[in-house]
Amino acid sequence: MPKHTKKRSTIKRKHRRMKKHAEASKAKAQDNKQLAKEYEPYNINKRAFEAFGED
Repeated sequence: MPKHTKKRSTIKRKHRRMKKHAEASKAKAQDNKQLAKEYEPYNINKRAFEAFGED
């Protein structure tokens, strides 16, 4: 006898949930990228690293 396997509907539900999470994290990453671009002139750490690179 074959071992009991998960029902197809359970797997579909899992895949849907994974897809939703992936889309949410992709959107969040996009937002962070946009914010980083907007606040780039104010990023003190980046400026500090550039100063160290010149020395």
